[in-house]
Amino acid sequence: MIVFAGPSLAGEDLSGFSGVTIRPPAKQGDVYLASLENPRAIGIVDGYFEGVPSVWHKEVLWALSQGIAVLGAASMGALRAAELDCYGMIGVGEIYRAYRDGGLEDDDEVALVHGPEEVGYVSLSEAMVNVRATCAAAVQAGVVSPEQSTQIVETAKAAYYKDRTWETIFAGVPASLLDHDTRSAIAGWVANNKVDQKRRDALALLHRMASGDIAATGEPRFREFRFEHTALWQRNTVSWRQAQEPAARDAEIGYRLVSDEQLYWRPDDDGGEP
Repeated sequence: MIVFAGPSLAGEDLSGFSGVTIRPPAKQGDVYLASLENPRAIGIVDGYFEGVPSVWHKEVLWALSQGIAVLGAASMGALRAAELDCYGMIGVGEIYRAYRDGGLEDDDEVALVHGPEEVGYVSLSEAMVNVRATCAAAVQAGVVSPEQSTQIVETAKAAYYKDRTWETIFAGVPASLLDHDTRSAIAGWVANNKVDQKRRDALALLHRMASGDIAATGEPRFREFRFEHTALWQRNTVSWRQAQEPAARDAEIGYRLVSDEQLYWRPDDDGGEP
């Protein structure tokens, strides 16, 4: 089983998840290439969305059409699961459910800035979903009032996602709502008690996959749909395979698979994503 993850699981000891291979955040083409390895399941947690194209919905549909379970949680995975659960993608966690039920809509809710793999994907900004979860916990703990929590959340939401840190959030809340002493007290509580909902959901996905209970009761199952082999799909898959190292490409693809794709492909390119 293969899971694409980065900042959502940064610093986490993942040695206990036997049978699960962790790969860097997914970019467009990665889910398709992973499906060529015929894993039992693919999990999407984190994915890139700036600088390179993000995970394409159609490559998830391709994996599902091949009988591979695809799960999503926490970040890019939650977004794609909310969009594709009607086709059988399995969503995991609170963030997925919030997108599914309409409580969340914007992509920036899960977006953040982070360092590269070489430095452990260290987070340089705060995900909006984590701000919401932390403020809800602070209200429950009696650290802030519901009104103060609402103002903190609104201030965070108004900020550009790259500039969204607890320091800038607190600085943006009017002094009439948070005086200096109160601000310092809340900041101290957040430093020690902030909620990382993305990490919680990502770990839930890993536990789900490692346990083998992938298709749990009440979750979406694979649903029949017609996968369209458009000219755009054909061009993209050829490009993704060619971008691999030749040795890996030869081992993972093989002549039969390439021939099958050409056999079923029809020149009916609609120029979009079915």
